[in-house]
Amino acid sequence: MKKEKILITGGSGFVGTNFINKFPQEIYDIFSIDIEEPNIILDNVNYINMDIRSNDIGNLIKKIDPKIILHLAAQSSVSVSSRNPTLDSDINLTGSLNLFLNSIKLNVEQFIFFSTGGAIYGEELGKNFNESDFTAPLSPYGISKLNFENYLRYYSAINKFNGRITIIRPSNIYGPWQNPEGEAGVVSIFANKMLNNEDVSIFGDGNEYRDYIYIEDVINFVFKIIDNEETGIFNISSGETTKTIDIFNNISNIIGYKNPPVFLDSREGDIFGIEIDNSKSKSIGWKPRYNLKSGLTETINFLIKK
Repeated sequence: MKKEKILITGGSGFVGTNFINKFPQEIYDIFSIDIEEPNIILDNVNYINMDIRSNDIGNLIKKIDPKIILHLAAQSSVSVSSRNPTLDSDINLTGSLNLFLNSIKLNVEQFIFFSTGGAIYGEELGKNFNESDFTAPLSPYGISKLNFENYLRYYSAINKFNGRITIIRPSNIYGPWQNPEGEAGVVSIFANKMLNNEDVSIFGDGNEYRDYIYIEDVINFVFKIIDNEETGIFNISSGETTKTIDIFNNISNIIGYKNPPVFLDSREGDIFGIEIDNSKSKSIGWKPRYNLKSGLTETINFLIKK
């Protein structure tokens, strides 16, 4: 059986590493592009060091001739986007456009874009946002993601792209391979500091809330949309919100950490809370399988082994 070629951008990142590790290599011929070295090297995966802003992207796509492009590469920190909106836009908008416009010229059958659910809708406390709700991002990161979504909708509307376009708006993804030293990824950051018996900082008063979804559930959804050839916009979330202080307490209980958190001022661009409706995603036969405790336990066990 001839393998289907899939090109994954950002394959060395947290989400990309998990996808590459889960895509069945007997079905897919996997190509990963990133400017960072991969976290793990797997046999039969083609690793390519390239920036999505590169002038060589078109030649690379033409050479690979992928059936599917899974676009994960991004500047993913809200706080970094606030400090350096030019860099954020250059990667998330200009780089993404470079990738997509070159995809238009070729026979890509499905273009899957990971946008954001947590930063694209803005903030209206008590509202459960669905895909048709008005978008009002409050950070350059959310703005750059939305702007690229708008380009995808434009090219889809004028039938310039012959393949299928799927936009995924995830809530806060966590799990193995998330960078515990970065500025985003509160679960891995908290857990890593607790395992090293270091102080844990919370930006705000701890009552800020998010929807946290385990990476395995996100991967299963992408497999579902590929198998079903789904198009359109989909929120991916657990359907439950959790306060930051409760994330802290849950991880503390699992690890046995005894120190209190250190509360700091909120960061620019951070919202207080977001609730994301996953009804549309569940309507295609998907549902999250991991609750918060099981996902946190899996993540902590990975950090211990690593």
